[in-house]
Amino acid sequence: MILTLTPNPTIDRVFYCQDFALDAVVRADREAITPCGKGVNAAMALHEMGESVLVLGLRAGHTGDHHTLLLDELGIRHDLLPAAGETRTNVVLVDQATSQQSSISAPTLHASPDHLEGLCGKIEQHAGTAWGLICGGSLPPGLPAASYCKLLERGRDQDLTTLLDSSGQALRSGVKARPHLLKVNLKEYRDLEPSAPDEIRLLAERIEARLGEWATEAIIITLGERGAVAATSQGTFVAVPPKIQATNTAGAGDALGGGLMAARCRGGGWPEALVLGTAAGASVVMNEETGVCRRDQIEALRPQVEIQRL
Repeated sequence: MILTLTPNPTIDRVFYCQDFALDAVVRADREAITPCGKGVNAAMALHEMGESVLVLGLRAGHTGDHHTLLLDELGIRHDLLPAAGETRTNVVLVDQATSQQSSISAPTLHASPDHLEGLCGKIEQHAGTAWGLICGGSLPPGLPAASYCKLLERGRDQDLTTLLDSSGQALRSGVKARPHLLKVNLKEYRDLEPSAPDEIRLLAERIEARLGEWATEAIIITLGERGAVAATSQGTFVAVPPKIQATNTAGAGDALGGGLMAARCRGGGWPEALVLGTAAGASVVMNEETGVCRRDQIEALRPQVEIQRL
């Protein structure tokens, strides 16, 4: 089983419209609603790939009730601690005329340092039946900035394979715990190295130098339609995704992280893990709901993923 921990989950409401404009009444063509947050998105991908998964994190208010109901409808198990306020709602606006999208959310869930202890307790409670732990997303108001460091250390203490996927101060603190896997996008990576280059080979050199310092087994940077670059214990690789028509890009990197963990849990090497993760991320991009991949799409996309050794 793989545990995913999302301290600040969301409900994503994606509105598809034509020619979005400010200071105007915008009528959407349709709406898609999904439970989200980095760890939740990874859990949805793992569940779709047939892995046993348990969602940990916080929930609050009426939107927290809705969030857990959405997880129940998907058949995804969860063990969430109650918090103050409301679980976030993330509004995603997709302009189909320009193929651009924007997201809006507010920090509506409020936690306390006691919640950090509670989350550590949940890791210990479920670690005996788990292989791995994914910690992902932002930290809500009230949780200490060093929360991911403590949570990842607790996971390592329980012999879990750990993955971190965050940004800002939460990321900078989290890498001090040296998770097994660090997976971030290029913007998030620049929270660690502001001068990081855009060119793939130069990026590869940078993360090769940090392997062992920020993560013990792999550092993966996702690059959108360019794929991902990964410095791993088995070498440095670029995963090139197939050319597809993008519908909703939100959550693609989270599914990639889920695919990495699924493959590693099954005993796969890093090239195999990058293929599965890249196919899962590409599947997400094809679907209207945030973070949703389809097993049949993943299987069709896997042979189209190209892995290049640097």
